[in-house]
Amino acid sequence: MTSPKPTTYLSRLRRGGIAGAMASTVAILAACAQSTSVPAAGQEPLVISQSTNDSLQEYLAKIRPNMRGVFAVSPDGANSYYVYCPDISCNPPLYGGIAKTQCYSLSGQECMLLYVWDEPRRAYTVNSQQTPVGRHGHRRARPLDEMPIFNRN
Repeated sequence: MTSPKPTTYLSRLRRGGIAGAMASTVAILAACAQSTSVPAAGQEPLVISQSTNDSLQEYLAKIRPNMRGVFAVSPDGANSYYVYCPDISCNPPLYGGIAKTQCYSLSGQECMLLYVWDEPRRAYTVNSQQTPVGRHGHRRARPLDEMPIFNRN
């Protein structure tokens, strides 16, 4: 009869480190979820341009049914940027900062999150008049299994 191989200290430390990393990720996600703003009653709706609405519809089509992402828009409603992930195993806490920063680089104005996943964070309407086309961009985030550190094949 063979005795089980003793677990080394390093193996236990690795397992503990992974569990700790997962616990901290869950805590960050919970904090982000609680700090998001919900459209306030009586708040003036943001007016977005036709081209921003087209970009928003493109974003919403990409994240359904269970993908992750955020959509940022400039205060004038003319420019936007979104980040989405094609898989549930992405790291969404970073998306808001990336989308707002990239939107700022397109518009030169502090941007706000209009959608987080498929939930609106602010009331908006679409401008029915023809407006100048703003600047829009997007980025596909990489799922964990596409990252070299997690892909051990």
